[in-house]
Amino acid sequence: MTKEELDSTVIQFMDALTTMTLACSLDDEPWTSPVYYARQGFDLIFFSSKLSRHSLAFRENPKAAASIYGDYAGWKEIRGLQMSGRVDVVDSPLALAKATATYLKRYPFVRELLNGSMGTGSEMAKKMTRVALYVFRSSDIYYLDNSLGFGVTWKLQIREGVSVGSPERTSE
Repeated sequence: MTKEELDSTVIQFMDALTTMTLACSLDDEPWTSPVYYARQGFDLIFFSSKLSRHSLAFRENPKAAASIYGDYAGWKEIRGLQMSGRVDVVDSPLALAKATATYLKRYPFVRELLNGSMGTGSEMAKKMTRVALYVFRSSDIYYLDNSLGFGVTWKLQIREGVSVGSPERTSE
């Protein structure tokens, strides 16, 4: 598979699904959490409570793993992404505006939460102070496709949001 083909496959896969499972660890205690995400390049943005277990873990240890996969009836159908990287809070005003716009384009129903239509303005403002926008920045993405053989993966290296180098075919 060429770099361009793998880039395209990974992006199409990210765009086709909506939920990723984040994995973190704090004080040697592993934890996973499913979250909706929106894609910006190879970065995945998500909202979460600042007090959630994974948000507290990422504050202390930003290293993370994530996976995206569908629901399959047989092992030969399994396809998915396994990623390693880090999670950061989106805090610069420009990055926050861009990430929020991207997220709202993908999930328009979230606009109701942000503009207060699901409660009074003061109630929503109070709720929104408890939420942050985060970005999962991949360093390595593995695309798994069992239709090519059990555990066949292609590795894509990501540096500063851009794929680099040649893809590597691996088997687990």
